[in-house]
Amino acid sequence: MVPVKARCIVLWVLGVTSAYAQAYRFPGSDEHYGYFYPTAYMDEGGQDWACGGTFYTGHTGSDYGAGSWTGMDDGRRVVAAAEGVVVSTHDGEFDRCTTANCGTANYVILEHGDGRQTWYWHLKQWSVAVSPGQWVGCGATLGYMGSSGNSTGPHVHFEVREPWGSAGDPFDGPCSAPPTYWIDQGGYGGLPGNSCPSNGPCNPVTTLQCGQTLTSANNAAGATSGHSVYGCGTSTWTGSELAIAFSTPVAENVTLAVTGVGADLDLFVLNSPACDGSGAITCSTNPDMNEEWVSFNADPGATYTIVVDGWEGAVSGFSLSAICAGAPPTPADTPADTPADTPAAPPQPPGPPADSASTAETPTVDTDVGTAGPVTPGLPGVPTQPGAHDADPAPNGPDAGSGNLLPVGGAACGCDAAHPASVTHLVALGWWAARSRRRQQHRRRG
Repeated sequence: MVPVKARCIVLWVLGVTSAYAQAYRFPGSDEHYGYFYPTAYMDEGGQDWACGGTFYTGHTGSDYGAGSWTGMDDGRRVVAAAEGVVVSTHDGEFDRCTTANCGTANYVILEHGDGRQTWYWHLKQWSVAVSPGQWVGCGATLGYMGSSGNSTGPHVHFEVREPWGSAGDPFDGPCSAPPTYWIDQGGYGGLPGNSCPSNGPCNPVTTLQCGQTLTSANNAAGATSGHSVYGCGTSTWTGSELAIAFSTPVAENVTLAVTGVGADLDLFVLNSPACDGSGAITCSTNPDMNEEWVSFNADPGATYTIVVDGWEGAVSGFSLSAICAGAPPTPADTPADTPADTPAAPPQPPGPPADSASTAETPTVDTDVGTAGPVTPGLPGVPTQPGAHDADPAPNGPDAGSGNLLPVGGAACGCDAAHPASVTHLVALGWWAARSRRRQQHRRRG
């Protein structure tokens, strides 16, 4: 499926895939980590990922108990296994089911930068803490462990869905396909690690001021390759990224423009150098070799981090200009490192992901994540245990769970707070762009 990119102010991602593969932490909170234990792994054709018997027929995920009813009543927090956007949620259902036949579960579905989804099922009533369209960071609270839906005891059912809709096993073992999806999958019968990935902050290589034009490349000296998600959507950038600081002493509207590119580069403005997906103010993610520009209201004295990153491994030289309110730009071509001779890397398909239920005493069964009939793409559609009843309907929301339609941006991204360019800025940008084209034509004639 071809990735689709557009401006983040109104951005819908259709089945995004990427060479980048998201890695997961354990979906239980740090303070409750020691209470959890596996009760059922994914069914790998009559065995679990390690060729053992900790599974039940047709199970499509990984189940973790945490002290049965006492643990549930004490509170066992369920967290995001990785950063992503909330696709669908449901709450308000009865949460003390023991019959595996209690109808709809309380749940959260996240979609991640590589196009995969993670599902968190059987949550406690009224515990869901997120909303569709919201961006969440790794380790963010989603809800609390319960026994809602078709469950026989308190547990969290964690499942990974591929961009094409099928369930995948996150464990790498002799009876499952590599690679592992966990940051640290741990040993058989134990727990995956509970640490989120950390690439450190973006380190700006220079400072851009109003009226200046910086000429550089996204793989110039000081560039990094460890940051991939900036919060304006779930797309993942696998190319090198170059960070530049920007500030202005007065409150004014600022327009940033990236031109002169030879590959697909994209532009992000962040309110901090964290580069962890939480500080995006606005972005421009036009496809191919199109120019990128954004406009935002800068606060006096605030320092912003501008990031130019490559889509699907793209590497290119570029010019970055800052046009501020008050006067047309006065480009002061500031040379930086010339682009390295690095071709754009071809996109690679992502890999695969896992579910289960339990009490401290007796393994439990969750059957609302499957049907005995035909599989619906993107929804739990696997054979259940003999006699089990599937009462859960499809998740709510637009094409929920299919991975084919995902609203991106919003308050968490900050993209809805992006400000359109003023007439002055549009005139200045047009003047500047025409000037740039004339200079390029002159260079070609020379």
